[in-house]
Amino acid sequence: MRASLDRVRAFQVRSSSGALFRLDQVANIEYDKGQTEIEREGLRSTVAVSGRLEGKDLGTAIAEIKTLLSRDVKLPPGMTIEYGGLYQEQQASFAELALSLVLAIVLVFLTLLIEFRSFAHPISIVTGAVLALGGVLLGLFITGTTLNVVSLMGMIMVVGIVAKNGILMLDAVEEHLAAGDTLREALLRSGRRRFRPVLMTSLAAILGMLPLALALGSGAELLQPLAIAVIGGLAVALLLSLVVTPTVYAILSREHRHSEEEVKL
Repeated sequence: MRASLDRVRAFQVRSSSGALFRLDQVANIEYDKGQTEIEREGLRSTVAVSGRLEGKDLGTAIAEIKTLLSRDVKLPPGMTIEYGGLYQEQQASFAELALSLVLAIVLVFLTLLIEFRSFAHPISIVTGAVLALGGVLLGLFITGTTLNVVSLMGMIMVVGIVAKNGILMLDAVEEHLAAGDTLREALLRSGRRRFRPVLMTSLAAILGMLPLALALGSGAELLQPLAIAVIGGLAVALLLSLVVTPTVYAILSREHRHSEEEVKL
């Protein structure tokens, strides 16, 4: 065995320049007795391959690995590749938080439906809240922040805050309609009346999140994506609460009134 190892170490390898060198000059040649144990998962033999990332997020690294493996690696029959570890936990967290986001939107809609007893109000408010999520993605894109578990938590927060702004707007509309104003007059007056409270609450939340978004203080980097998501969502929602929500409400209210008039006829 010793002689065979010496022959391997002395094996001549030619470099790209044509020079010859011994294999043991560029590699450590040692005898390995083999595996002392065989790992199995689900009655299948497994081999774990791990690595440490530097300068790249987990999602980007896994995407590049999948591209390289699909292009350069041909697996023998019966062998498969599975991605586990932190990546598997991340995907599971994404799925759970995405479900939480959908449930938050549904619960907000049902709560508004019970409160206002009409579909026009919850549809208008939820439409503004869903569109505000585009501001979250825009904020993450501008700052170069990845969409991760923490930023998804920020999305859920944005839904609740934007829904509150929509309630402030449409509740004032109902008061003006009850006072005898037309729909157009009620929308314009409620916009002027509620602009200051909506602006103040949005600015207070944005300024409160600003230190986290700038990663000021120890440990702020962990919550930085959440702060960026909230700031981006609220910045866009400020416009949506004053424009989109009243517009959708006006369209739905007019259609509802037209349908009632047709029924009377």
